[in-house]
Amino acid sequence: MNNELREKINKIKLFLMDMDGTVYVGGDKIEGAFETLDTLREKGKTICFVTNNSSRSNNTYVANLAKMDVSITPDEIYTSGEATCEFLNRKHAGKKVFLLATDDVYEEFKSFNIPLTSEDPDIVVICFDTSLTYDKLNLACRFLYQGKLYIATHPDANCPAPISPMPDVGSFIALIQTAIGRSPDVIVGKPNCEMAESILAKYGATRDEIAMVGDRLYTDIMFGINNGFNSVLVLTGETTEAMLAESGISPTLVLPSFKDILEYID
Repeated sequence: MNNELREKINKIKLFLMDMDGTVYVGGDKIEGAFETLDTLREKGKTICFVTNNSSRSNNTYVANLAKMDVSITPDEIYTSGEATCEFLNRKHAGKKVFLLATDDVYEEFKSFNIPLTSEDPDIVVICFDTSLTYDKLNLACRFLYQGKLYIATHPDANCPAPISPMPDVGSFIALIQTAIGRSPDVIVGKPNCEMAESILAKYGATRDEIAMVGDRLYTDIMFGINNGFNSVLVLTGETTEAMLAESGISPTLVLPSFKDILEYID
């Protein structure tokens, strides 16, 4: 084993964990993943689940994981929806927002005191709206065609699911681009910097003390690379060895499964 790589992995204090495809797929836990997280906590490491999935609020993720017999605190979950709320309050405070989102996430945006409207907004925000209707989509397109600021929570084209992938925000972005020729002005979630800046401020770790762990090259791994974090690719989700070889992307570490990280931790 490469001693330099082992030293680099041991230096990590904060593990940013993707969820779908990394620790579970659908409602099924990936073997050994949560037990490995427990071991890392025992060794003094900090864990934060960082997900681009903006169809659920922070509190709903905590409740859903509890149903899987996984106990975490709200501080151990950070979603692209939450990051978008913080971005709006940081850079566009008080601006009116037309929000494409589930009821759960709509209430989360309200909890951040973001003014939400369906009439003459300043900003249109596109989340992973699994309750999407044609009327909501058409209204969003109408506002965007008028030139309103266009923000998307994340760029994922699909969301992993047991039977087949589900269309995600990246698919909505492609549809809107085809319909009216607009691309987002800002994409907040992985692999972009807005989410990373919030994480750095929240945890106070240095960039070389952070690792992003995930199964997707262009979100999880590029999030690490783009922001100077370590990046750990697990082959339990979207990415195969062939896809990695063709991509030209070089993660810090590639593992068959997250449980294999313990081979690198003293």
